[in-house]
Amino acid sequence: MKGVKNIKERTYSRYLQKKGAGKRISEWSQFLTEMTSAEGKPEALENAVVLDLSYANFAGIMAASFLAEAGAEVIKVEPPEGDPSRVMSPFGVNLKGVGIPYLTESRNKRHITLQLNEERDRENLKKMAVKADVLIETFAPGEMDSLGIGYRQLSELNPSLVYVAITPYGHFTSKAKKFSKIPWADLTSQAESGLAALIGDLPDTPEPFNWPTRAGFYAAGYATAVGAAGGALVALFHQRITGEGQMVDIASADAYASCVGFPSTIGYVWKKPRPRYGTLDYGLCPYGFFKCQDGFIAIACFRDQDFRAALKILRLWKLEEDWRSLLDRITDDIDKVKELNRKIEEAVAQYTYKEIFEKFSAYSVKAARSKWRGGGLPVTTKMLTPKEVLESEHWRVRHTFHTINHPTFGIFTVPVTGKMSKTPMRIKWVSANVGEDNEYIFKKYGLKTGA
Repeated sequence: MKGVKNIKERTYSRYLQKKGAGKRISEWSQFLTEMTSAEGKPEALENAVVLDLSYANFAGIMAASFLAEAGAEVIKVEPPEGDPSRVMSPFGVNLKGVGIPYLTESRNKRHITLQLNEERDRENLKKMAVKADVLIETFAPGEMDSLGIGYRQLSELNPSLVYVAITPYGHFTSKAKKFSKIPWADLTSQAESGLAALIGDLPDTPEPFNWPTRAGFYAAGYATAVGAAGGALVALFHQRITGEGQMVDIASADAYASCVGFPSTIGYVWKKPRPRYGTLDYGLCPYGFFKCQDGFIAIACFRDQDFRAALKILRLWKLEEDWRSLLDRITDDIDKVKELNRKIEEAVAQYTYKEIFEKFSAYSVKAARSKWRGGGLPVTTKMLTPKEVLESEHWRVRHTFHTINHPTFGIFTVPVTGKMSKTPMRIKWVSANVGEDNEYIFKKYGLKTGA
């Protein structure tokens, strides 16, 4: 948009007034551009070996994917019939028998088959574990140990091994023991985290719309994966310093429960449990999704001056008297908050997204140029569909999505995790056929084949 370009130029103009500022901005721009390329740069985990023994569990598979993007040699170990996760896909959609989620999470991995209930392949796993830095497994507590390839046994063979175990309830407590055979499910992890009870429409909404709502994707799985990958990296840091490995015990309900901290704080302030709040926020307003004439937009006002600025832009200045400070807007009076939100909704509904964006941007430019910086900086953006995200020029320039042309699966797009200036994450290949890398890995690690 032409208006956006002018706003950007005016915003940066005040930084260009100082001597030499133009050169510094040019150098910084060049640096940021170079961040989008991984060519010629090392990988942070290029010498690390990770054994991915995740089974019917996307949390472990995704954790291994993060490490694979960072350069580790990740070896996905599955039985000859394949990991059941291969067929888990929305509406059963697959490519050549492989589900879309599994295919996406197969980036940069080697795929081999081992039958762990056979002595020969347990010995093969031990051979790899001796040379591995990290092992990720998602079997029931004690199952790997009963086969002689659990943390106790493998740590004796390789004291530097970081052993990441992912289960619904962890490896200790009476509940973990009682439900040790219960398979992992993202839904149950969400239910037992405490967070699901807080997601959904307002309690006074007619049924069934006031029921608790689960996240519409594997949110608990991703939270668990991030915790597992983070735990593995911290343990690797300790390993590199001391040479000592350790066990990392991840319980998926624990991992997702870590997202519930702020609601507990609100409950303490109110002296009563924080209810489901729907699209409202219990401290900020406007802070949510609002329907405009051509879709939905997100509006966020963090500070008091941001809130006042939004009221001024939306011609709701008369409301300011009752909502002067953040403490006025942190209230357990749901009816009062609903009334404020309704006024915002009515005002937003009069405009298109472009009109609101330009109004907010123009106001923010004035605030940025003000020496007092007290004018407020309300934030707004359009709520995009996944299709619109893929088509966005912004994400194309950032190289956020990587396109792969696979000889078996065809052309598909995979997201790359973040940007790093020295050791960038990258996607080099996708290997998703059962046992596709048996010959390469068996030869490299001296594994036995046949009877």
